Amino acid sequence: MAGTPERGTPAPGAPRLVITQMVLEDFKSYAGAQVVGPFHKSFSSVVGPNGSGKSNVIDAMLFVFGKRAKQLRLNKVSELIHNSTHHRNLEQARVSVHFQEIVDTDDDNYDVVPGSAFVIARTAHRNNTSNYFVDGRRSNFGEVTALLKGKGVDLDNNRFLILQGEVEQISMMKPKGASEHETGLLEYLEDIVGTDRFIPLLEDSSKRLEELSEKRQSMVQRVKAAQKERDGLQGDKEAAEAYLAKEREWLGAQSVLAQVLTSKAKRNTDKIASNLSLLAERLDHERQKFQQYDVVLKEHEQKFTAVNGEHSAIAAELEKAHANFREFERKDIKYREDLKHLKAKLKKAEEKLGKDGAKAEELRAELARLEEEVPALQARAADLELQLGKAQEVRQGLEEGIQSEVEGYRAQLEGVKGELVPWERGMKEVQARINVAAAERDLLTKQQADARQRFADAQVSLKAAQETARNKGGQIGDMQAAVDKHRAQATKARQEEAAAAQQVEQVEAQLREVRGRVEQRRSDVNSQTSQGAVVRALLEARQRGDIEGIHGRLGDLGAIAREYDVAVSTSCPALDYVVVETTSAAQRCVELLRQRQLGVATFLILEKQQHLVAAAREKKAPPEGVKRLFDLVKCPEERLRVAFYFALRDTLVAGDLDQASRIAYGQDRRWRRVVTLKGEMINEAGTMTGGGGKPRGGRMCIGSQAPKGVDSRAAAQELQAAEQELSSSQEALREARGQLADAGADAKTAERLLADLETAIPKARMEAEAATATAADLQQRLGELEAATRVSKEDSLRLTALAAEIVGEEAALADLRRKSEGLSRRAEALQAQIEGAGGEKLRRQRALCEQLQEDIRGCESEGTRKGVQAGAATKQLEKLHKEALKGEAEREKMVAQQQASMQEFKALEDAAFRVLEAVEATKASLAAKDTQLTAIRTEFEKKKAEVAIIRQVEVDIEGQIEQQKAAHKDERSKLNLWSGKAKQCAAQIEERDGAPHPPLSDDELSGRDPSELQYRVTILEAEMGAMDADLEAIEKFKAADGEYGHRAGELEAATAARDEVRREHEELRKSRLDEFMSGFNVIGLKLKEMYQMITLGGDAELELVDSLDPFSEGILFSVRPPKKSWKNIANLSGGEKTLSSLSLVFALHHFKPTPLYVMDEIDAALDFKNVSIVGHYIKERTRNAQFVIISLRNNMFELADRLVGIYKADNATKSVAINPSDFAVGGAAARQCGGKSTGPKAQGQAEERQQEQRPPQVAAA
Repeated sequence: MAGTPERGTPAPGAPRLVITQMVLEDFKSYAGAQVVGPFHKSFSSVVGPNGSGKSNVIDAMLFVFGKRAKQLRLNKVSELIHNSTHHRNLEQARVSVHFQEIVDTDDDNYDVVPGSAFVIARTAHRNNTSNYFVDGRRSNFGEVTALLKGKGVDLDNNRFLILQGEVEQISMMKPKGASEHETGLLEYLEDIVGTDRFIPLLEDSSKRLEELSEKRQSMVQRVKAAQKERDGLQGDKEAAEAYLAKEREWLGAQSVLAQVLTSKAKRNTDKIASNLSLLAERLDHERQKFQQYDVVLKEHEQKFTAVNGEHSAIAAELEKAHANFREFERKDIKYREDLKHLKAKLKKAEEKLGKDGAKAEELRAELARLEEEVPALQARAADLELQLGKAQEVRQGLEEGIQSEVEGYRAQLEGVKGELVPWERGMKEVQARINVAAAERDLLTKQQADARQRFADAQVSLKAAQETARNKGGQIGDMQAAVDKHRAQATKARQEEAAAAQQVEQVEAQLREVRGRVEQRRSDVNSQTSQGAVVRALLEARQRGDIEGIHGRLGDLGAIAREYDVAVSTSCPALDYVVVETTSAAQRCVELLRQRQLGVATFLILEKQQHLVAAAREKKAPPEGVKRLFDLVKCPEERLRVAFYFALRDTLVAGDLDQASRIAYGQDRRWRRVVTLKGEMINEAGTMTGGGGKPRGGRMCIGSQAPKGVDSRAAAQELQAAEQELSSSQEALREARGQLADAGADAKTAERLLADLETAIPKARMEAEAATATAADLQQRLGELEAATRVSKEDSLRLTALAAEIVGEEAALADLRRKSEGLSRRAEALQAQIEGAGGEKLRRQRALCEQLQEDIRGCESEGTRKGVQAGAATKQLEKLHKEALKGEAEREKMVAQQQASMQEFKALEDAAFRVLEAVEATKASLAAKDTQLTAIRTEFEKKKAEVAIIRQVEVDIEGQIEQQKAAHKDERSKLNLWSGKAKQCAAQIEERDGAPHPPLSDDELSGRDPSELQYRVTILEAEMGAMDADLEAIEKFKAADGEYGHRAGELEAATAARDEVRREHEELRKSRLDEFMSGFNVIGLKLKEMYQMITLGGDAELELVDSLDPFSEGILFSVRPPKKSWKNIANLSGGEKTLSSLSLVFALHHFKPTPLYVMDEIDAALDFKNVSIVGHYIKERTRNAQFVIISLRNNMFELADRLVGIYKADNATKSVAINPSDFAVGGAAARQCGGKSTGPKAQGQAEERQQEQRPPQVAAA
C-alpha cells in the first residue's frame, strides 16, 4: 500500500488546513464563552456522556459553515441561543472557528504557514437573523463559502462531515439521482472526480448543437423549398417558351381566319341584299292577294251574321215556349197535388165513416147480446134456486138422521143464521149498488179516453203535416241554393274546360321542349362518358383514402344562374379540369389513370394558384354595367374561388354581340375577353367564335346557390333529372287531358242536375202547399177534438157522485162485514161441528148447497153488470149516429171538390198540349235554321282559313325580311369586326416578327375553309389554355435559381457551424467519460482494497449499470462480506452497511483527500473488532488530514491523539482537552513483563479477547 501511487495524496511538505479550536458563546447548551479544543492536527476525539452536548460541537461547526436552523434540528435561528436556569434572555449566540495552514514535519510536529491563520465566526440574534465574520470583519455567506472551498473543504457534498446515522446512507444511495435536485452515487462520484464541471458545458454545447441542428434543418427545408420552387418553375419556364411559340402560330392562323371571314362576310352581305329585294316583291304580291280575299270574307261574314240572328230569334222563341210549358208543368204538379190531397182527405173521411159504422154495428150486436144474456141469467138464477131447494131438502134429510147428535148445534146454528139473514141481505144490496155504480163510471171513463186518443192522433198528424211543410220549404231553399250552385258549377266547369284546353296546348309545347333537352342531355352524357369515368375514378380513390387533396371537376364545384349557362360553358374550357390541392396529388392522380388506362385529364393545382388570390379578391367595375362571369359564380368554399378565377379571369358577359364588340374593342385593354349570353366569344387576341350549331351548355351546376358538394355523375344525374322532368311533363299532359275531360263531364253533370232541380222545385213547392193545407184543416178540427176531450159538467158531476157513492157503499159494506163478523165466525164453527158429525156424505151435500148459492150470487151480479153495459151502449149508439150524419155531409162536399178539380185539370192538360205542339214546331224551325247556319258557317270558316293562310304567308315573309335585315346587320358587323381584326393581327405579327405581314390574295383565300381554320384556331386556343403558361415564369425562374444558390450557401455555412459544435460536444463528452472512468477505476480499486482490509477478506465493487454509457443509468455498489455471497447493499446488516460506507469514504479520501473530517458516532453499529480495525485505519490515515470523531467506544477514542471531553454542569456544557500520550502508563509495565509492547494494537487485541469471553448478550450490547 505504501508503495502504490495514490491520486490526490498531498505531496510531502504541502500545506493543509486544520481547525485549531472552536469558541462557542451562549450557543445551544454552551453558556458563556467555551473553548472546544485545541484540536490535534491529526486525530481528535470528542467524548462525553449522552446529553452532554457532544453533537452540538458539530452543530456549531455546521452553523459557521452556513447551514440553516432546520438543518440543525431547530425551527428558528433564535433557538440556537443558550437558555438555562442561570442564563436567560440572552441576545445572541456566537461560534468562532479558528483555522490555520500547517506543514507536517513528523507525526506530531508541524510548522504553521505564516499568515495562514484566520477565524470564521457567525452570530445568531434573537430576531432570527445572523451575521458572518472573517477575522472580525463582517462578511457574508458567499465569501465564507468561497474561502472554505478555496481551502479544499467540500461544502457542496459535505464529504468532510458524516453525522450520526448518516454513515449507512452513503452506501444506500441510488445508482443515479431521479432528478437534478437528487444526488445518487453517480453524482456523488462525479463531484469528487470533478467531471461534473463538464455537465453545464455539455448542456450548453448540446443546446447549441440542437439549435444549430434545428437552424440547419430549417436551412435544409429552405434549400429544398428553393430547389422545389426552382424545379417547379422549370416546367413553367419551358411552358412559357412553348406558349410564346404557340401564340405566334395562333396569331398566324387567326390572321388567315379573319381574312377568310372578312371575305365571307362581304359575300354574305351582297347575297342578303339580293334576298331582301326578292322578299319585298313577294310581300307586295301577297298583300294584294290578301285584299281580294278579304272582300269575299266580309260578304260571307255579313251573310253568316244575318242567318245567325235569325237562328238566335228562333232559339229565343223556343226558350219562351219552353218557359210556358214549364209553367204548365208547374200548374200540372199543383193540380195533381191538390187532387192527391183531396183523395187523401176523402179516403180518410170514408175510412172514418166506415169505422164509425162498424163501431155502431158492434154496439148494436153487443146491445142485442146483452138484452138476450140478462133474461138468460135471470132464468139460470131461478133454476139454481130450485136446485138449491132440492139440495137443501136432501141435506136436511141427512141432517135429520143425525138430528139427535147435532140438534143442539143446529138449533144454535139456526139461531145464528137467523141473526145473519138481515146482515147478508143488506150486504147483497150494497154490493149490487157498488157494481152498478162502477159499471157506469167505467163507461164514462172509456168515452173520455177515446176522445183524448182522437185528440192526440190529430196533434200527431198536425205536427207531421207542419214538419212536412217545413221540410219541403227547407228542401225548396236547398234546391234553390243547389240551382245557384250547379249553375255556378256549370259556368265554372265550362271555364275550367277552356282553361284545361289551353293548359293542354301549353303542356304539349313544354313536352316538346323537354324532349329536346333530354336528347341534348343524352348526347352530352355520351360525349362525356370518358371524362365522367375519369372523374368518378378519382373521386372514388379520394373516398377510399387512396389519394388525398382531390376536390373534383371544376364545373361541379360551383353554380351559376341558368341565363349564364351557355356563356360560361362556351367561354371556360377549364370547367372540365380536375381541381387538386398539391402537385403530388396531381402526380398520384396521373399515375392512377395510367395504371387503370382510364384516359387523360387536366389537373388544376391550388397551391400553384396562390399568386392569383389577391387578384381574385380585387373588386372591379366593368363598363356599361356588365358583370364578370367570375363574380356570377357561386362557390361554397372561399379557398376554391381562386380556381374559378384561374379559369375565367376577367371574362365579361354581355347581352348581345354589339355590346360585346364595343367593350372588347374599346380603350380599356383589361376587358378584351367578352362572351354573350348566346355563347358568342371575343377572345383576348380579338378573334370571334360562335354561331353554327346549338350553343353548348350544362357544363356547370345551375342554381342561385352554390352546390352542396361534388357529384361524380353530374351529367348522368342531369340526364336522369331531364328524363324525370320529361316523365313529369308527360304525366302533366295526362293530367291536363284528364282535367279537360273531367271539366267537360262536370259541366254536363252540373247542367243535368240543374235541369232536374228546375223540374223538382215546382213539385216540392206543391207538396209543401198541400202539407200546409192539411195542417190548416187539422188545426181547425183540433179545437173540436180538444173540446171533446174536456169532461162535461154533467159527466163530471156524475163521475164525482159515482165515486162518492162507491166509496160510501164500500164503507157501508165493510161496516156490515165488520159487524156480522162475529156471527159469521160462530156460524162457521157450528157448521164445522155439524159437518164433522154428519160424515163425508153430509159434507158433500153441504158443499153442493154452498156452490149453488155461490152460482146464484154470480148470476145476479153478472145480470146487474150487463144491464149497466146495455144502457151505456145505447148512449154511445146515439152519439155515433150524429157523427155519421156529419161525416157523410163532409164526404159529399169533398167529392164535389174533387170533380171540380178534375174538370180544371182536364182544361189544363188541353192548354199544355197546345203549348207542347208549339214547342215542337219551334224545334223543327230551329233545326232547319241550324242546318242552314252550319252550311254558312262552314263556308265562312273556309274563307277565313284561306285569308288566314294568306295572312300567315304575309307574316312569314315579313318575318323573313326582318331576319334578313338582322342577318344583314349582323354580317355588316362581322365584316367590320373581321376586317378590323385582320388589320390588328397583321399589326401584332409585324410587331412580333419585326417584318411586314402582307394580306393573302383572293385566290389564296378562296381555297380556305373557315370551319377548318376556326377549328385550328380553337385547337390552338385550347392548347394555349391547357398550357397554363405564366409569361413571367422565365424571370421567376431566374430569380428562383439565384435564391437557390443563396440558400445553398447559407446551408453550407450552417452545416460547418453545426459540425464544429458537434466536434466540441463530442470532445467534452469524451473528456468527461475518460476522466470519470479514470477516477472511477482508481476509486473502485481502492474501494476493493479498503473493504478487504477492513473486513479481513471481504470484497466490494462499483459497477456501471450501463457499461456503454455510465451517465445514463448510474453506478451500483455491491459487496461480498467475508465468507458470504455477493449481496445488495439493502440486504446487509447495519454494521455491514457502515463498513461498506466507510470503505467508500476512505477510498474517496484516498482519491481526493479533504483536509477536514468530522464524524459523529460512525462506530455505533460496529462490533468491537470492526471498531478497532476502523480506528487503527483512521489513526494511520490522519497523517495527511485532520479527523474529529465523536465516539463513545473506548477502542476508538483511546487511539486519538487528543481527547476533547464534553460535560455538563448546572445545565451548561463545558469542555476540557487532554493529550492521552501525557497519561500513558503502559511502557514500564510492558518492560517488566518481558519487554512486550502494550501499545494500542496489543491493547486492542487484549480487549478483543476480553470481549470474546463476555456473554453473548453483553457482546451484542
